[in-house]
Amino acid sequence: MLRAVARCCGHWPPGAAAADGMLWQTELRPHAAGEFSMAAAQANLAMEDQAQVLASPSATLVGVYDGHGGPDASRFLRSRLFPHVQRFATEQGGMSAEVIRRAFGAAEEEFHKQVRQEWTKRPKMAAVGSCCLMGAISGDTLYVANLGDSRAVLGRRVVGGGVAVAERLSDEHNAASEEVRRELAALNPDDAQIVVHARGAWRVKGIIQVSRSIGDFYLKKPEYSLDPLFRQVGAPIALKRPALSAEPSIQVRKLNPNDLFLIFASDGLWEHLTDDAAVQIVFKNPRTGIANRLVKAALKEATRKREVRYRDLRTIERGVRRHFHDDISVVVVYLDRHRERRNTRVIDSSSNCTSAPVDIYSSNNHQSVEHLQSYKS
Repeated sequence: MLRAVARCCGHWPPGAAAADGMLWQTELRPHAAGEFSMAAAQANLAMEDQAQVLASPSATLVGVYDGHGGPDASRFLRSRLFPHVQRFATEQGGMSAEVIRRAFGAAEEEFHKQVRQEWTKRPKMAAVGSCCLMGAISGDTLYVANLGDSRAVLGRRVVGGGVAVAERLSDEHNAASEEVRRELAALNPDDAQIVVHARGAWRVKGIIQVSRSIGDFYLKKPEYSLDPLFRQVGAPIALKRPALSAEPSIQVRKLNPNDLFLIFASDGLWEHLTDDAAVQIVFKNPRTGIANRLVKAALKEATRKREVRYRDLRTIERGVRRHFHDDISVVVVYLDRHRERRNTRVIDSSSNCTSAPVDIYSSNNHQSVEHLQSYKS
């Protein structure tokens, strides 16, 4: 598994570049309890979403990292979260909620060390962060851990019926939720500005919508925002205590024969599709390309809201495209263990890791150049 983690956190396998140069998908791939599909869409100038799946005989790990303020934190998680999970699982003799909690804490600490090292040359690093959604399937147990507003949804068959229903498995940490606002107010009774409605949304300190993340140290440690270097990034922020947390919400459940599939996705998908709409798309369509089907459904809904044609979206440059939709990352994991397992073969450790490209535009452009050079030769 160590070699698999190293592969997963390094390079990505070839995917299918779509006619839209901002889309990416990969073919259906096996994991120990079934198959999975992955797709992504880029909107930002630099891709801030990252997604990966590590499929080994002992466990299946799924990570979706939705960065903000830049791509550094999500790219860091892509390279470092799974190794921390593997290390603590080895030390403790298997997967557990405590293993995941410790891995999140270690990732936060390690990223903070990186920020401190780069602080004098890149003060903006103190304002870079990422949501972090992770799923782990070990035997018949599912773990879902989350920081921020990415989401995991289960598609479950209704007993005795041919229909599927959606069940949300992750707790979201976004100030749009009244429950989150109450939680923040209770933790900060002496700070009337802990949550402020600004620029059309509820925001922590009037700045950021998510209340938990990896990074964003300018909202966790006052020494950053009060340092004169930070003036290059923004105004000083008065903090009596950390405004954001890196403590994940973790749910643990036993999988049963009516659990059909899982959808892990960044909020770029959920801004445009309800839980039920996404589950029905997966339930009613073939498996091949299913994650890409979800991405395209979200893009079509985004263009409908803006009253433009979907095909016109393909002509819009990255960066500008962010005005129409966010980066989107989707992983669909089918749960076939209870149906006499489609995948009885042992997964080859040399091909059991899939990561989306660090930057879809650059990856697709590189593939196009290679194809052109091959054609000319």
